[in-house]
Amino acid sequence: MSIARRVELRVVAIGGALPEDLTNRLLSATYTDNEEDAADDFQLSYDNAVNSGNSQWVEVKTTIAPPETGKLVQREIAPTETIDYIVQRGDTLSGIAAKYLGSASKYTQIVQENGIKNPDLIYPGQVFKITTGGQVTATPTEAVQDARAAGDTDTQGGAGNAASGGGSGAGSGPAATSVKMVQVQLAQLDWNGSGRSGVLNCGTFEIDSAKLAGPPMKTTLSGTSIPYTSTLRMQKKCRSWENTSLQAIAAQIAAEAGLSLMYECAENPKYSKKEQVQQSDIRFLQTLCHAEGKALKITALSVVIFDKQDYDGKPPIKTITYGSSDILSFNLSTNMKDTAYTSCHVSYSDSEKKETIEYTFTPDSSAGTGQVLEINEKVADTAEAMRIAKKRLREKNEGEITASFSMVGDVQLVAGVVVQLRGFQSFDRKYRVKSAKHKLLGGYTTDIELVQILEGY
Repeated sequence: MSIARRVELRVVAIGGALPEDLTNRLLSATYTDNEEDAADDFQLSYDNAVNSGNSQWVEVKTTIAPPETGKLVQREIAPTETIDYIVQRGDTLSGIAAKYLGSASKYTQIVQENGIKNPDLIYPGQVFKITTGGQVTATPTEAVQDARAAGDTDTQGGAGNAASGGGSGAGSGPAATSVKMVQVQLAQLDWNGSGRSGVLNCGTFEIDSAKLAGPPMKTTLSGTSIPYTSTLRMQKKCRSWENTSLQAIAAQIAAEAGLSLMYECAENPKYSKKEQVQQSDIRFLQTLCHAEGKALKITALSVVIFDKQDYDGKPPIKTITYGSSDILSFNLSTNMKDTAYTSCHVSYSDSEKKETIEYTFTPDSSAGTGQVLEINEKVADTAEAMRIAKKRLREKNEGEITASFSMVGDVQLVAGVVVQLRGFQSFDRKYRVKSAKHKLLGGYTTDIELVQILEGY
């Protein structure tokens, strides 16, 4: 089985045109959601030829966003449509309300409809029922502003052409290369036989490549969640950070790149001094986060910093059972090289204080004796040594088991959510989704990579 339930691909093109009849031209679409470091990606391929065959199960809804600063694009939806929205990293209830209810202030409706106890605490993978009505915004103001800043005021292939274009000409040829950004949603209709739509907000992507091939003419657009037009990854900098914190550094870097910051960590490490030497902002921030055992992700025009351990304690959103018709293929393996450590020993000799700080961490789940992970890092005290020992041991041992699945498409499967394996013998346990690739190619499928969840760390 390769074709899931009927799906909708909702694309908002900013700064350029796409074919109005994209449903009959679609060849493929791919969205890759990565847990950390790597950028999220989106790729769209379409042909001048109509009746590709995909229209039997997928419908593409396109919207062209005009490049005027501050203008919102409206999209009509069914007056009483009920959707199941899957929370993504970087989401807020007010942001979700703005998209689907027309106003950020209507977040209380989502709170009441879903019995949310703490509106300030939501997690990726949560599913919220939302009853929509009337018009909802399809394009956030900031996305249009960023597109304008990127230079999408050109008339060729811009909003003016898109409004008047149609038929086979609009966006099917070279004009399509003028598209600056796209916003993407994937809706799975009659999700789980509920009669509702499950909606995956893939995010906003800057188009970094456009290819034309033929005959027949085929257009492929590729986009990334980390803008190339910003200074975030392209410009190397030298600067000093003094008497500050990880959150403050991240906030400044995000603001300079025109992005917002979502800091989802209980800890906020403090620094007397940090040097950024010939490093891009994204590489420097990644280095800081890794040293603190935190993960970094760029998605939905936001810098998101989070602690993976916080998500490991969430209940599984799905149980994957051996023999299920939803499983197209799978691979499971173990690797004992540089993994499967039973304990971690941290040691640091301070020459100025003439003392050595040491700590050994052994999780309750460790059985017997085995490899000891030796770490020599600068630590201020025993408490910091304990924190580092736990995080480094966890990072190493997560790689002992690798797992990947190709599934019938499921909008629930996003990076960061927890799943349970059942019927796979010694591999039966909980896993966190490290990456999820959603593919529309002759059907809707989802490929996931998993990392095991470790207890007692």
